[in-house]
Amino acid sequence: MGISAPVFRTIVVGILAAGAATYAASIAVTHRKHKKAPPRSSPPTLSYPDYALSEHTFLSPSTGRTISWAEYGSPESKNVVIYEHGLPGSRILPVGPNIKGKDIRVLAMDRPGIGFTSLPLAGKTVMETAISDVYELLDHLEISEKVILCGFSAGGPHVLGIMFTHPEKIRATYCLGPATYLDEKINWDDLASGPKSTNWWTKNFPCYTAFDMVLRADKIVDCSKVIESMKNISSKGDATFLSENPVEAKGWQNVNYEAYRQGITGYLQSCMEIFGRVSTNPWPVVGDIVHQKGIEGQKVVIIHRESDHLTPVSGSRDLVRRLKAAGADAEFVFPEGSEGGHFQALNYGMDYILASECA
Repeated sequence: MGISAPVFRTIVVGILAAGAATYAASIAVTHRKHKKAPPRSSPPTLSYPDYALSEHTFLSPSTGRTISWAEYGSPESKNVVIYEHGLPGSRILPVGPNIKGKDIRVLAMDRPGIGFTSLPLAGKTVMETAISDVYELLDHLEISEKVILCGFSAGGPHVLGIMFTHPEKIRATYCLGPATYLDEKINWDDLASGPKSTNWWTKNFPCYTAFDMVLRADKIVDCSKVIESMKNISSKGDATFLSENPVEAKGWQNVNYEAYRQGITGYLQSCMEIFGRVSTNPWPVVGDIVHQKGIEGQKVVIIHRESDHLTPVSGSRDLVRRLKAAGADAEFVFPEGSEGGHFQALNYGMDYILASECA
């Protein structure tokens, strides 16, 4: 005997409700269990006396939350870059030593729940809060000229959201190895086995993914072996790059330490917003790019390395297609060669910005 339609609907609704409850419970349990920060260096850049020009916090005038950022490059430069980090990520910029004294001023922000930046207010997403934080920082620093946006990995969707909100304030937008929509257009063969499995579970069972993060929270926030983990989840090029560049490898370790300064809650919320959605339920603020208005002629450069097996290259091609459909002046830069990988996209991208915007 088959299951009647009413019974089937009841089962489906029950499964969905259980999934939603699991996700809500995971957020609550994580916040309570991991509110105390794990031990880490203080300040995190102590071993790099010239790594950052300065580090700051201020209170948001609209929410009273703390907003944290670090500054790199040259404080007098008019080439102001807002840097949005990946996941995990933070205000620590591993390529900071490479741009010291250059004609560029990079403001790298901790997103909500990361580093010293407060979590979003109840009912607000990380992305919409992060976008508001960016424009409040520009007001706080009295920066009126157009700025350049640079988003690495999961920071890619965030810089697109910043651009869509106030395109008149943006000179150019750069997405480096960006996170992409997890829909049927993805070529899953672009990914290494670890990221492929993670992305599949996140796309199809986001509630389970959130619950799994809670169960593994203690292991996630333990950054003692983060470099080893980074080498294992991506390409051989990334492993070689991190092994041959100990200063930047240490920088990436500090990036992760600061990502979990407040525990795992901010990281988890961001992961669910960026990776727990597909084209039928797209990113907050950004939505489906093809429907965006007011970005005609906006310069957007997507840089994705051939050797990146952590985020799919096919997804970046799809982002360019959607941006062009919305009228943006979108360009896809596809560096050739097998060297490097996902993490070295930040080095390549920052050099590209220096050459293209700061000459």
